[in-house]
Amino acid sequence: MDWFYALDGQQHGPVSDSTLDGLARSGTINQDTLVWHSALTDWQPLRVARGAVPSAVPPVLGSAPSGVCVECGRTLPRSEMLFLNQSWVCAGCKPIFLQRLREGATTFASGTIWRYKKQLVTRSETPLPDRCICCNQPANGYKLKRRLTWHSPVFYLLILLNLLIYVIVALCIRKKALLYVGLCETHRKQRGLFMAAGWLGLLGGIILLIAGLAGSSALAALTGVVLLIAGIVAFMAKVQVVSAVKIDKEFAWVKGAGAAYLAEFPEWDGR
Repeated sequence: MDWFYALDGQQHGPVSDSTLDGLARSGTINQDTLVWHSALTDWQPLRVARGAVPSAVPPVLGSAPSGVCVECGRTLPRSEMLFLNQSWVCAGCKPIFLQRLREGATTFASGTIWRYKKQLVTRSETPLPDRCICCNQPANGYKLKRRLTWHSPVFYLLILLNLLIYVIVALCIRKKALLYVGLCETHRKQRGLFMAAGWLGLLGGIILLIAGLAGSSALAALTGVVLLIAGIVAFMAKVQVVSAVKIDKEFAWVKGAGAAYLAEFPEWDGR
């Protein structure tokens, strides 16, 4: 079943049942978050529409309710924590959390986003911070939709056999992930310039290549090839912003995030 949920005044989704449960377990959404699917006539709180979602750590019968600190990830009794900005924070992390809020950082749910070397590791459709993924400056609500696909590099060998066979196999076995990444105004403008340059390079390259071949002009044909390559590089390096290094059934490893952005997240624990 496809679910939609409301977060920070915006509609997100569709997501599967398992993804919705994962968002609830991680603290990204809670039992009062409004959700909807095609069988409902109106938006309803999660607790009404779906019922209680099991927590990541099942509570012991008779024990006090617990929470996961959004900063350090520790599970503690809620009586020893503070609920700030829709997040549970332990006493030790309170100063860090408040400083991040003063600096305009958007909090994220612990246990949903990590860094691995120069890569971002997360689940598909996980809400990312309202920060520019390139420089970590405020994105002011702007989100760039990126549909990422990946398959094992070994399948590229099929190109040597037959390009059509490779395309058919790649479409069948590729894995997908959907991300909404933030971009600041500077990097939005930069991306727009590279997009324009990329299209000009592709179109100009095709025209010069055809004209060079038709007129037997090696120089025009070579210039066309160079422009084509430049256009492709512009798209791959700057326009797509992020790309998949690996995608499995649960996680996506993504390259393209800046060092300051990655520093906001804990190190990947290899789970």
